[in-house]
Amino acid sequence: MSTQNQVTAEQIREHYDSLALIYRAFWGDHIHHGLFTDNESPAAAQVKMLAYCAEVLGLRGGEEVLDVGCGHGGTLIHLAEMLGCSGTGLTISPTQARIANDHAARSHLTEKLKFMVADADGFPFPPKAFDVVWVMESSEHLLDKSGFFRNVAHTLRPRGKLLLAAWTGSMRSPRVAAVARAFLCPELWTRERYQSAMESAGLHVSWREDLSANVAHTWEICRDRVAMAKPVLNLMPRAVQDFAAGIDVILEAYKSGDLTYTVMSAGLP
Repeated sequence: MSTQNQVTAEQIREHYDSLALIYRAFWGDHIHHGLFTDNESPAAAQVKMLAYCAEVLGLRGGEEVLDVGCGHGGTLIHLAEMLGCSGTGLTISPTQARIANDHAARSHLTEKLKFMVADADGFPFPPKAFDVVWVMESSEHLLDKSGFFRNVAHTLRPRGKLLLAAWTGSMRSPRVAAVARAFLCPELWTRERYQSAMESAGLHVSWREDLSANVAHTWEICRDRVAMAKPVLNLMPRAVQDFAAGIDVILEAYKSGDLTYTVMSAGLP
């Protein structure tokens, strides 16, 4: 029996288009978990996550980066400002791409960065074009994860590196399956399955770490913000209400240990 949910690219595009401003209100310029280690503010924790992942990759500066699922462009802009990186961001959402390009223009980075509307499942990955492929909390939406990692190996330059940060868990768990349904994920994978797919694509996994304990607080913050907005929540679009309902779903999955947050690095020899 298939464990995949019937989720289309159009549904995912509509979700991120309709919630672009809501996500920005909740998450700021970085649409990803924060790394909480010492009572950081949410924004500081999100930047700390980026810095930590750049350290995991051993970035030295000046790399050409492909950010798959780039959101509002915060990651590439941070890497450009801090490390002099250049790159391309892919998002399925035209609204997100517009916000990201506007953000890059305000940061005077349009010569270094570009943001494109593209479905990563069908994007024509150019050969040997990037030093880094950065995939932070977007692989969950991919329909063909194994094919994607083959594309990553194809588009990386020699000694290029992949950064993956993802929700991980077995779809046999009702809690994990509920998270997948709530957040339009065709299927969530275990970290072991991710590693197997990367290695089958010719990538060598050099780092694998469970950061669940340091990131789950992100959703407690979201829950508190939703509680403050509760008087007007019923007046908001259905997509916003569904997002709010999913917060308790993902918190329960994290607390049970069925859902984990994994950071992995892999590369070409």
